[in-house]
Amino acid sequence: MLNINKSCENEKLTVALEGRLDTTTAPELEKSLKESLGDVSELIMDLGGLEYISSAGLRVLLSAQKTMMKQGSMQVTHVNETVMEIFEVTGFVDIRTIEYARWRNRYSGRRASSASPLPRSWGTICASRARRSG
Repeated sequence: MLNINKSCENEKLTVALEGRLDTTTAPELEKSLKESLGDVSELIMDLGGLEYISSAGLRVLLSAQKTMMKQGSMQVTHVNETVMEIFEVTGFVDIRTIEYARWRNRYSGRRASSASPLPRSWGTICASRARRSG
């Protein structure tokens, strides 16, 4: 089950998700976003209540990002550890700036400093990306 809570202020739409975003629920979110993105210049996807996301859910987020690249910006916020692991494994972190809920830091593929409160594995992930791109 997926609960979709939307709030709009001027041209800023916040969509808060609770539950599971999977093959069964992704079409519902996709429809809801298509109906709401018309005049929006800023989309915030609040995933604080999201327990799980499947490839179908990732596809919906990528589709929303594609739309928002044409008309404004999109942020993914309050991502929990479980969902963040899925983002890391699928490479979603390489293409999105994501606010990781546990540390309230943004992760966007930049190398983590030693003073950073990010988990050690993030520094390793960032360092390996820097070696590949450098």
